[in-house]
Amino acid sequence: MIQPYLGAGKKLNFTTDSELYQDVYTTVIKEIFPDRLELAITLHKGYLLLIPIGTTIRWLIPNSNKIYISTVISRQPANQTWCVTIPAEVKREKRSRVIAIGSGKGGVGKTTLAINLSLAFRSLKQNVIILDADIGMANIEVLLKLNTRLNLTHVLKGECTLRDILTTGPSGIKLLPGSSGISAFTNLTPIQFNRIISGFADLENECDQFIIDTGAGISEVVLKFLEAADEILLITTTEPHALMDTYGLTKALAYRNPEIKPQLIINCCESETEAIKCSETFKKAASRFLKLEPELLGWIYNDKMVTKSLKNQKPLYLTNPNSDYSIQVRNIANKLLGKKAVQAKPTGIVSFINKLRRNFR
Repeated sequence: MIQPYLGAGKKLNFTTDSELYQDVYTTVIKEIFPDRLELAITLHKGYLLLIPIGTTIRWLIPNSNKIYISTVISRQPANQTWCVTIPAEVKREKRSRVIAIGSGKGGVGKTTLAINLSLAFRSLKQNVIILDADIGMANIEVLLKLNTRLNLTHVLKGECTLRDILTTGPSGIKLLPGSSGISAFTNLTPIQFNRIISGFADLENECDQFIIDTGAGISEVVLKFLEAADEILLITTTEPHALMDTYGLTKALAYRNPEIKPQLIINCCESETEAIKCSETFKKAASRFLKLEPELLGWIYNDKMVTKSLKNQKPLYLTNPNSDYSIQVRNIANKLLGKKAVQAKPTGIVSFINKLRRNFR
């Protein structure tokens, strides 16, 4: 509801659909009329903010998943005021599915899975955006041979928009480089948060699957990204220490939210039998000690072609879509798409960011 934020003297943050006004701005309500709001013309970075008539205003309402817009209908510079239509809610039908991929330790194929799963979704006619949220080892751009000069840090500083850092990769998947900007999520100012929300709201309608490659381990940032997602995928190998580290990550998530529903992917297994055996052992421990029922989402055979593809910086799903690895990743993508009919609808990117912000408080 926007009504609590409407009142004479109240401040509102907003952005616009104009290419000339893409930052986050602040105005003050002077007076409310039945058909319009009269607002104060304010300074922004030392300049008078004169938004052109006809421009669409998107209001940034704290902790709200709804979008409210107005249209600029008049300007009175002599009175230092301008008027917009009464904010109206925009109905949004589409919600992206937010998938966070985590692992108890590094080197188990997490980032490789994020890339190839994105390509599998694209082959299934899904629009995909990947957020590289691995603070220490943000290397998706390296594996895809992409040159990204800007990242999330520049967005938070107000130097560019989220769309400016969106980089198109192979088959049309798109990458949002996170870099050190991910760690800044722990302490966003209201203006920074509004920049992020505004940017992600713009991307919502062009994204079906929003995939987050989190860092390895159980850092606070990793846990918060995982628990805010629609789907939590935990990848591990069959090695005992990798399974133990993944169990440790699951335990940390269960401690924070006993209702969490992680999904397990067994990587680098020699056979289906080995994968099922490992998953059953894992599930028994999780059920007994954590009161959780992790789901085995899929398994991926040990494929030497994966290592070769990494060295060549060419995803295996592109170079050999019929390899064992590619087929099994595609099976995982199909399973995730098939779950739409039985699970709650995806909550969307904007909802994810709002949950993430609440988690960081």
